[in-house]
Amino acid sequence: MKRLVSMLWASLCFMAAPAAADLLCLLTDVNCLSDCAETSVHFSINTSQFVDAQDPNDPPRRQVSDVAIGDRRFTAQAIMMDGGIVGFHEDAGELGSALMIVQASGAARLTLQPQNITLRGMCTE
Repeated sequence: MKRLVSMLWASLCFMAAPAAADLLCLLTDVNCLSDCAETSVHFSINTSQFVDAQDPNDPPRRQVSDVAIGDRRFTAQAIMMDGGIVGFHEDAGELGSALMIVQASGAARLTLQPQNITLRGMCTE
């Protein structure tokens, strides 16, 4: 009975939280001074992926995000931190990596390696 009540409570808490974050970001290269091209970044995070497991013996779950940077589409490791910070990280080994962090205010930063490019801008839901 105690476990049932705990599961019901966890379900109610989960339902009170938004189920997904779907963000559209417009970013520009931090080194660009004039006539800067904007890069569109769209990604979504299903927040239910971050709920604690009901059984501590359950295997760890990988939190993923579907990402589109311009015409490029891929799945990345989702990031969700305290204070409403979200983002993603993709490590493609020698091909490079992408790290996106979005503050609760919508201010965003995307770092691309090995190109050593940093883009900044704003995201909206």
